[in-house]
Amino acid sequence: MGKITDIVRQKRNKTRVSIFIDGEFVTGLDAVALAQARVNIGDELDPSELKAIVHKSEVNGAFDRAVGYISHMPRSRRETERYLRDKNYAKEVVSEVVEKLIDYRYLDDRAYAQTYARQKSAKYGMFRIRAELKLKGISDEIIAEIADDGGDDADGALAAARKYASARRTPEILKLKRFLAGRGFSWDGISSAVRALKSEGVFDVETDDDYD
Repeated sequence: MGKITDIVRQKRNKTRVSIFIDGEFVTGLDAVALAQARVNIGDELDPSELKAIVHKSEVNGAFDRAVGYISHMPRSRRETERYLRDKNYAKEVVSEVVEKLIDYRYLDDRAYAQTYARQKSAKYGMFRIRAELKLKGISDEIIAEIADDGGDDADGALAAARKYASARRTPEILKLKRFLAGRGFSWDGISSAVRALKSEGVFDVETDDDYD
């Protein structure tokens, strides 16, 4: 048991305070966490009480950092967990903060995956989108739902093919197919795009060996 002998607001971070017990500095705390604990100079704290306040302070700080992180662009749950771990927050703090973010609807892997797939579909095929979502920690169940909702990727493949062809004086079918495959489009989507560009007279029939 120790007595709080001073509470000093930190100069570099006005949202934090330094706690002194029995005349000695013990720890820095989030000012909100301290206010929520309703402790003041002269109060006595046992180690378990101090530990609880420190934990709350860590959660508050981690939550504020996470909100700042996801405010720049949507993030998945795994990305947010990795970010907080990289900031050296304890596992239990990260877990509590992420659950709080989910409760506040700041994190939603399903909505994130839907938005990601929609934004990328004009540039990449579903094979690649699925792989990228997997790397971002999206569950197989959600990825399967997104793939089913997206249908085939013929429109995306055609848009990417037209953009590719417009940037080249003499586009070649084989190179176009390789390009589209590298973007993760399905074989059906690639074939459909090539047929469409053939009908538009994009390719040189005389020189393109892959025309048939």
